[in-house]
Amino acid sequence: MLGQPEIALGAFAPIASIVLPERLGRAHGEDLCLTGRSINAAEALTMGLVDELAADDPADAAIAWARTHFSSRSASSLRLAVKAVRSGFSQRLRTELPVLEAAYLNELMVTHDAVEGLRAFIEKRPPDWRHA
Repeated sequence: MLGQPEIALGAFAPIASIVLPERLGRAHGEDLCLTGRSINAAEALTMGLVDELAADDPADAAIAWARTHFSSRSASSLRLAVKAVRSGFSQRLRTELPVLEAAYLNELMVTHDAVEGLRAFIEKRPPDWRHA
């Protein structure tokens, strides 16, 4: 199971707010960030969050995949190709993450509901939302 449960605590995840829409598309990214619901491996595969499911040991499957797809390639060319295909995302992350972190700290964490959600989680009780 995989989820982005921060919203259930009255918070949001700054990094997931950038990474999930980038990886999954806006609809699926917003779904996970705004609902806080959990998804199973099959749904994660359907959404594009994971590329494939391993029947056995995931580490062994990942190593086998890398050997099949990367071992015959130039490491320096792969490194530069990764840099190239991720350059726009890297730039967005560098510019957008500080903005979202500031919103998290300076706007969200001063609200009653954010503090209440975290406190309720720690105290293992339902939150008393004031929607403020």
